[in-house]
Amino acid sequence: MSIAPSTLLALQQAGESLYAARQAFAQEAQLNANRLVGIVASEPFSNKADRAYAQLRSIARMAHELQVLEEQLKTMYGSAAELVAADTSVLVALADRSTRSRGGANAISSQSAEDAVVKPARQKQGLKKRAPVVGQVRRMSANDEKILAYFKTVLDRRSWKPLTHAIIGQGAGIPLGSVGLAIRRVIAVGAVREGKKGSYRLA
Repeated sequence: MSIAPSTLLALQQAGESLYAARQAFAQEAQLNANRLVGIVASEPFSNKADRAYAQLRSIARMAHELQVLEEQLKTMYGSAAELVAADTSVLVALADRSTRSRGGANAISSQSAEDAVVKPARQKQGLKKRAPVVGQVRRMSANDEKILAYFKTVLDRRSWKPLTHAIIGQGAGIPLGSVGLAIRRVIAVGAVREGKKGSYRLA
């Protein structure tokens, strides 16, 4: 079983929307905190100060809940991306074996499936030389480039540095839900290495 790329795109768009909402709530929390400071300075024991404090707590709570949702969606996105990639790999392998071992209608059907998934597989001979999926991983997206550019500003080749996905996403300027997949692609091209969980250094 697999999921369609359009479904993965929908998850990514949801992550971007959650990221935008969380940023907006963070700004609202800052504005209300500044407002509360002014009210408490002038009317520390008034009902107005109590209402302002209650409103600030509500906004902060909603901002936290959005962050939790964003983390959950990030995990879902990573799992969904693996399902799409796993499906592509299996189809290529089946098409390759069927083309070599079967003829007639079965060979035509396998060739069609191969064309629909990864065309370069037709140019490879033998299991050891076939690597169409690796070729796909090595094509970096705009988010991958942003992650790599951020890594180059904070990492070096001499030591490991612990970084959370939230920090990386903020530093690279991409939604948190897209960070995990982008990191895996940057690691796959050999630009960055990952040590113990959450630690990275330049390759």
